[in-house]
Amino acid sequence: MVFHNCSSYIKDWLIKQPHVKEESLTDWLLFDTSKHNSAIYYQAFSRHEEAFNGSDWEWWILTANSTSPTQSSTYNAYRFFVQAKKLLSNGQDNYSGLSYSNKNGLQIDLLTQKASIYNAFPLYVYYSTSEPEIKEQERNLHFVNKSDLNWCAHCPNGCFLANAYDVYKLLFANGRKKLSDIELLNHSCKLSLLDMLFTASPNDAEFLLSQFNNNIIEYFNVINNDSNCFPHCVHGIKHSSNKIPNYLSLFIEQRKEDLTWFESEMQRTLPDVSGIGVIDLRYAH
Repeated sequence: MVFHNCSSYIKDWLIKQPHVKEESLTDWLLFDTSKHNSAIYYQAFSRHEEAFNGSDWEWWILTANSTSPTQSSTYNAYRFFVQAKKLLSNGQDNYSGLSYSNKNGLQIDLLTQKASIYNAFPLYVYYSTSEPEIKEQERNLHFVNKSDLNWCAHCPNGCFLANAYDVYKLLFANGRKKLSDIELLNHSCKLSLLDMLFTASPNDAEFLLSQFNNNIIEYFNVINNDSNCFPHCVHGIKHSSNKIPNYLSLFIEQRKEDLTWFESEMQRTLPDVSGIGVIDLRYAH
C-alpha cells in the first residue's frame, strides 16, 4: 500500500518537523512512491520561481485500452496538473497562501486556465497533520464515491488531493474569508485512496478512471450549461495513446535510459513545470 505508507510517513514528518518545506515533502513523496512501486516513475526539472502555468507537476495515469487490452502500444492516458501546498494548522488562515500571485497572475487562475487548454484536471496536493470530517467530505466531493471515501476513513494521512475548481470557489465565491485547514481538507480526499487503483485489475483501473472522467465532463456540462465544455478534447482529460504529447511517449519508452536531455525537450511544449510523473496501470500489479 505505497500511498498509504507514504502519506502516513509525511504526517509523522510534519508532526515532528512542522517547518519542513513543501518542496522537500514533494521530492520525498515522488522518490518514495517510485522506489516502492515500479509502475510509478518521474523526472524532476529545474525549478522556476515565476511559473507561467501555476503548476508544480504534470502527472499522467496510464490505463489499458479495454477494446484491445493485450496491445501495450494502445492505451489511455489521463492528464493532471498538480500544485503542492503546505497548509497552516491550528485554525490559522490559509487564504493568502492559496490566493498567491506572481507577475503572471493568480497561481490558481494560471493552474485552471492551463488545465483547460491542455485538457488536464487541476489538483492541489495539500500537506497537513489535520483530519478531515468524513461526512463533510461525502457532501462536498463531486467525483468520489462515498464508499471509496470510507475505504480510507481511518487511515492516517499527511497528504490530500483537492479539485482546484473547488478551491477557487472556497477562495472567491463568497468574498474574502478565513480558510482553516479543516475546511480545505473537507473538500479534499486522502492520498491513500490512490492505492485503490493498484488493488484493481488493469481493466477495473481503466473503468474507475473512465468513470471519474465521465463525472468530470458531466459536472462541467451542468455548471457551464454547455455540452462541449472541453473544446479541445471530447473525452475530457482522457487522451488516447496516439494523441498524447511526443515528450510523454518518449518518457514512457525511454524512462530507464539516460534522460538528461529530456527537460529541454519537454520545455518546448509545456514550459515552467517542475517535472513529469507517470502512474502506469496498464499491466497486472
